[in-house]
Amino acid sequence: MKITADAHWRWQSAVPLALPSLNDWLQDTGSLTARLRLHCKQFRVQLLSTQGVSLTQSQAHWLGETHAYCREVLLLCDEQPWVYASSLYSSAALEALPALGGLGQKALGELLFEHPQLVRSRFEFAQLTAAESQQLVLQVHPHLPASTTSSPWARRSVLAIPEARVLVSELFCLPPAFTRE
Repeated sequence: MKITADAHWRWQSAVPLALPSLNDWLQDTGSLTARLRLHCKQFRVQLLSTQGVSLTQSQAHWLGETHAYCREVLLLCDEQPWVYASSLYSSAALEALPALGGLGQKALGELLFEHPQLVRSRFEFAQLTAAESQQLVLQVHPHLPASTTSSPWARRSVLAIPEARVLVSELFCLPPAFTRE
């Protein structure tokens, strides 16, 4: 069974030593979808894949499962990829929240952030090496911005409602204007 693109990124709980403007994005606990919508005329989710995956020990710790469904998407602003995201959820979560399986081109944030009992876990962060980033571009989407092939930052956390837990990993490919001092 396949593993996720972020399975072997070096996740850490320490706050990254990134630029303050990028840290603002990485540590924002609100809806990333809502924030992205503020920065573009047209927001769109491009579904890359949905499939069953085996979880690493680290991922299994977050979800309490050894296998999950993985949904990979690009979040686009004005047709430019700004974020690569993967969402992991168990069959029990899918049973409890069937809308997870039918999101298609809809944003996960639009489903979960409307729930009054939504809780987000603490973040973990990872900075990809240039080689990991290049591998991701080849594996996931050849049209990710050039900045993705340097050393982009990612974050992950669990979005939980009483019925379901979803481990969300987001790799930021923000335009240079959003990652400068």
